[in-house]
Amino acid sequence: MIPDDIDPVTASYHRCMHGDGFLDTFYNGFLSSSPAVRDKFAHTDFAHQKLALRESLLMMIMLSLGNEGVRGELRKLARRHDRKHVDVAPPLYALWLDALCQAVREHDPEYTAETEQQWRAAMQPGIDLLVAAY
Repeated sequence: MIPDDIDPVTASYHRCMHGDGFLDTFYNGFLSSSPAVRDKFAHTDFAHQKLALRESLLMMIMLSLGNEGVRGELRKLARRHDRKHVDVAPPLYALWLDALCQAVREHDPEYTAETEQQWRAAMQPGIDLLVAAY
């Protein structure tokens, strides 16, 4: 049961995770969005990657809610994704966000257009942090 006073993106996140396939839907959409994305994930351990995504989504949601305690962990994530490491170029984050919103659309039974806008707004501070560190 999701508490009534939880913020809408966190509630949506939990609804998406409650069923099966949310992360698979996300990665299928993200990987099919661009050859550059597919290349980045060519040798990826997806079991580990899915755990990392779950954690990073929660951190990005927490950051959007004003929890500054996660900023340090997101900076570590940004370093791993910068041009000197995994080299995730800034334009790929738009594809990432589109794939995420499509997965939410498919897996949140209470999805509305407003839900998508809330997700986009919640993810933007974390994306901005990642892009700034590139």
